[in-house]
Amino acid sequence: MEDTIPMSSIIPDTRRYDIDWLRVILFILLIWFHYAVFSLGQLEGKDSNMKMFNIPLFIVIAVMHQWRLAALFVISGMGTAFAFRHRTWQTYVMERGSRLGIPLLFSIFILFFGIFNPIYSLVGLFTIFPGADNMPYGHLWFIYNLLIYSIILTPLFAHVRNNPEGSLVNFIRSILSIRHGLGILLLPPIVLAINGILFKPWAFGEVGMWWEFPRYLLYFLFGYLLISAKEEYFDAIDKLRITVTIVTPIFAIIWFTLQESSDIPDVMDGGWVDYGFPAFSIGATFAALIQSLHAWFWCLLIFSWASKLLNKPNKYLGYLNEAVYPTYIVHLHITFLPIAIFGLLGIGYYINLVIGSILVLVSVLVCFEIARRATYFRVVFGIKGGKEKVEKIYPYNKIQNRNSQIAFAILCHIMTVMMIIGLMMMMIFAEILSEF
Repeated sequence: MEDTIPMSSIIPDTRRYDIDWLRVILFILLIWFHYAVFSLGQLEGKDSNMKMFNIPLFIVIAVMHQWRLAALFVISGMGTAFAFRHRTWQTYVMERGSRLGIPLLFSIFILFFGIFNPIYSLVGLFTIFPGADNMPYGHLWFIYNLLIYSIILTPLFAHVRNNPEGSLVNFIRSILSIRHGLGILLLPPIVLAINGILFKPWAFGEVGMWWEFPRYLLYFLFGYLLISAKEEYFDAIDKLRITVTIVTPIFAIIWFTLQESSDIPDVMDGGWVDYGFPAFSIGATFAALIQSLHAWFWCLLIFSWASKLLNKPNKYLGYLNEAVYPTYIVHLHITFLPIAIFGLLGIGYYINLVIGSILVLVSVLVCFEIARRATYFRVVFGIKGGKEKVEKIYPYNKIQNRNSQIAFAILCHIMTVMMIIGLMMMMIFAEILSEF
């Protein structure tokens, strides 16, 4: 299949700082979310003077879980659209394989100890929906799914890129131009609801598997197609800002109430057929529609306000954006140890949450600072560039003596190896402490 880049698609890049900022903010929220969820077992009992925060905490966690991953997959699709404009499909596939595949394999076999049981890890890697307890890639299921989505959607991406004024892009623009924004407000959640109606009854959705797999694929695809419409998309969400700001909290209330009151078990998560309930019903259909509207409106809400408030350069944005991927890879290895230590010390849940979240955030940035200076480890942590990038980082850019540069490079690689060992030991110690 021959792939060429049409001249009409090569337009001057307009950097969308709002998308970069959202990516950073959502991954910071991810660190907080994981700390909050995995330490819930230490939540204060009914006699605690902080129990007034418990119900709001549950609501925030539940509501946030419905849209944060959806928004991240949309952002990934948008980033793919920008990247694909100047790449052949062959180059894109090779870059995805390297950028996503190498850190994934490194994490499976090193950070998650797969090297000690390689057959099990390989079987899990190539098993369709192995289940949360058997997936060898842990929290990196996001990267695993993203790699698969990127590969299987490449033909469509290439078609859209090669036909920037084709029927598909014009169809997206026509949806965006429907009066009062009804097209972008309703069509994506209807498609998402159909996925939920058809596939959700049969299996519990967990970490991007079963019915969640096509769901997140759709979000990824939506992100790509919306950016392909260029300025029409940003004009559309600017006009919807007030509408989604008013309506989204209403959907959040309806969604939460429905989840808590439905007679269908796990109506928002799926798999109720196993409990003897019919696969299809009015209640299940309504729940799928509300769930899809709720998540999609949250996406539109944060994208519309980010477009208004965050589309501006900042001297720290490039650094933070580069740090997202490597800090995501290592953050869960760091998260469990302070949870276990603070639990043994009897520190209250909310104090634990505040101190622990800050501690993890600082720690992952320290890991990033170490890894980004080790030329041969950058690729396994998903950091772009090699020696030419490292030489621009302090103190490489201040060292003039060649021997001193070599000595410092060796030191950085040793520190990175020690960091990797430390991350693995933190997982082991956290597991031991959690037994007490």
